[in-house]
Amino acid sequence: MLAMESESLVTYVARSALRSTVLRAIERVPRSTRALHDDLDVSQSGVYKTLDELTDRGLVREAEDDGEGEVGEWVLTARGRIVADELARQRALDDLLDDEFWESHDVSVMPRRFRRRLAGVGEWELYRNPARNPQLLERWAVELFREADWILVGAQVYYPRFAKVVDRLAGRGVIDAGTIVDERLVSGSVERYAGAGSSTVADPPTGVDERVCSLDFSFAVTESVFALSLPTRDGVSDLDTVLVGSGEAAVELGRDVHDYYWERADPVEERLATA
Repeated sequence: MLAMESESLVTYVARSALRSTVLRAIERVPRSTRALHDDLDVSQSGVYKTLDELTDRGLVREAEDDGEGEVGEWVLTARGRIVADELARQRALDDLLDDEFWESHDVSVMPRRFRRRLAGVGEWELYRNPARNPQLLERWAVELFREADWILVGAQVYYPRFAKVVDRLAGRGVIDAGTIVDERLVSGSVERYAGAGSSTVADPPTGVDERVCSLDFSFAVTESVFALSLPTRDGVSDLDTVLVGSGEAAVELGRDVHDYYWERADPVEERLATA
């Protein structure tokens, strides 16, 4: 019942640009009726009508001497704050989907529990390689990770330069790395850890904890970003486009994605022993 009521309230507010604008303005900072009229450049009658509509539905109220706002200012109720949060989530989703990237790539390879959280990250930025320089995004990743204290990686494609940089930094104790490689790359891992001209498998570099499982997309997480590389609709790894989310919500999502696959992966030593 609550979910149905909340949905109808969200739709009711979203259907009117003025209701949405007033609700968002009050969410940012409590305001008086006069301040809403002046700040939003809306007619006084329009402000009064909109406040009546929002009040009737329990979304806003006039502040009392309760610390939420000055007497005479309008503040959000708990219901209003939930509606405002949902509207913000929908705006973020609209911004996220407003790119042709989503017409050509397959997001179904990502578990639904994580797809549902993409919009909640907020700001995403697409890093593209229009010249299709095979080393452009690899160089970007290397420079980004040089500044990181830790790295969590899910690799569907093996980048030798990137792997060497991670190994070197981890070996020097500069970073801690938790890497998951797609099981189809185990042969690459054998080459990575074998001595020159030898088939003997050496131990992974100090500071690198590595596991193996089936991966249908690639990702990387540092303390500041979550970078995501999705395949195209025909299942081809896209080495020319990376979706990058910044901030706390992005990093939390990235860590959860890594944890999900980490728990389902085998230690690389076990796979290498039978490779």
